[in-house]
Amino acid sequence: MGLQMMLFSSVLVLAGCVSPEDNLVEGVSSARAAFEEEAPKPNETAGETELYVPGGYEVQQPSDDHNVLITRGSQAFALFLNPNEAPDSTFFYDLQKAKPEETWLADEKFSQHGRFGFVTVRTIAEDRYELVVSSGGAKLSTITEQAALRNHMEWMMETARSIEAAQEE
Repeated sequence: MGLQMMLFSSVLVLAGCVSPEDNLVEGVSSARAAFEEEAPKPNETAGETELYVPGGYEVQQPSDDHNVLITRGSQAFALFLNPNEAPDSTFFYDLQKAKPEETWLADEKFSQHGRFGFVTVRTIAEDRYELVVSSGGAKLSTITEQAALRNHMEWMMETARSIEAAQEE
């Protein structure tokens, strides 16, 4: 009985230990899945743009047709929209990669059904990361902590995809 309890306790402790690398890999995998799945239906409007925003997040007003601020508590997410970009546009990715000296912890591109998307992550300070997620002409960025990367990558890609899908309708 004592050995079983020790093993169970060890499994619980290990399950709670996720390395930063694992968090990035899981986050990129979540972003890829969100990119490849059917886009969520829009539930918010910012200017003329319809988009999906998960519960607990708010679209700040005023927003215009090209710049939207989304918040959750003190966390801010900047959404940039370029309606002139097609779903397969690499415009935002090319801007991200314009400085070859930048070091990226994550730099993943996605392509499916004539669409292009990506996720990039770079360290900007101790436990502070710049996260950028994009699909077509929608780019969402934030500064966040390592522990939140995975969750942010997933919903940010869902939001970017929702804009692209709403524009296609």
